[in-house]
Amino acid sequence: MNVTSAAALSLFLALVACATEPGDSADAWSYPLDDVLRFDDLQAVGTHNSYHMRTEGVEIEEWDYEHAPLDVQLGAQGVRQFELDVWWDSASGDFRVYHVPLMDETTTCAWLSECLQTMRGWSDENPAHHPILTLLELKDGWREDGAATLLTDLDAVVAAAWPDERRVSPDDVQRGEASLAAGLATEGWPTLGELRGRALFVLHAGSDFRQTYTEGDTTTAGRPIFPDAGGDLALSVGAFSSMNDPHDEAIAAVLAAGHLVRTRADSDGDQARAGDTTDRDAGLAVGAHFVSTDFPVPHPDTGYVVTMPGGTPSRCNPVGAPAECTSEAIEDPAFIGR
Repeated sequence: MNVTSAAALSLFLALVACATEPGDSADAWSYPLDDVLRFDDLQAVGTHNSYHMRTEGVEIEEWDYEHAPLDVQLGAQGVRQFELDVWWDSASGDFRVYHVPLMDETTTCAWLSECLQTMRGWSDENPAHHPILTLLELKDGWREDGAATLLTDLDAVVAAAWPDERRVSPDDVQRGEASLAAGLATEGWPTLGELRGRALFVLHAGSDFRQTYTEGDTTTAGRPIFPDAGGDLALSVGAFSSMNDPHDEAIAAVLAAGHLVRTRADSDGDQARAGDTTDRDAGLAVGAHFVSTDFPVPHPDTGYVVTMPGGTPSRCNPVGAPAECTSEAIEDPAFIGR
């Protein structure tokens, strides 16, 4: 064999090896229940203010927590739901990501486009993951004369990082029915097989922004982002609800209506400092799909942490998942390159 042929063979074998690495190709993994299990059959850990890092010199107890970069949360920590606070920057055409102006601006990713690309890069390397969900909390105050443009700009930044084929959009759930809520009631959520390797985004903002985004709560057609219904089952544009109190008795009805529900296991660090798992355990037991925390790793003093019992990293939802479901059928760690 001459040198040229040997080099060509070596290159071919290297390409074959790369193509069969777990996480690099759909051919490298298979989920037998992907045509059975749906998005709402899972339960996953989320993080609150997922970009947040401690700001040097600021000693405010409620802000005393710090997250790893988003791709590390996805990989090493098994987080599958995020929350990003976004502030419009007209000079850049992008949104800045931080908590409070001047006082608490330290972040693992400074721009929304950067945050989204970090998640997208991890997803590209691990297409066997179940859908990732991200709340986008608009921090700009609502102004009637600028809200529509602001929301169009938000759509554009999201769609640039996560195009249609990699994103779960309201149209995917509406499926030609009269409204998003009607599509959810008629067909339910798509299967995990339809949604692997994709991300879903939620407009986590007040009702003024939601009504502007949905033309007076009438339509989500063509929009890349889901509005947050906040537990309001009367909304025709509802399919996702943030319900921060895990003890809220209304959660059961919202789950029964098919909404994805996100709740909080802790807030302001109170539960973590006290080592109190009451809210965490309530969120897990009630069947919220995403249980959000500031502590996906143990608190240094109390050891308080939010992880998914029996999750790999997520698990079958304890309320409503079919009997044949297993955590590995939701997401198998053998197919994810940490």
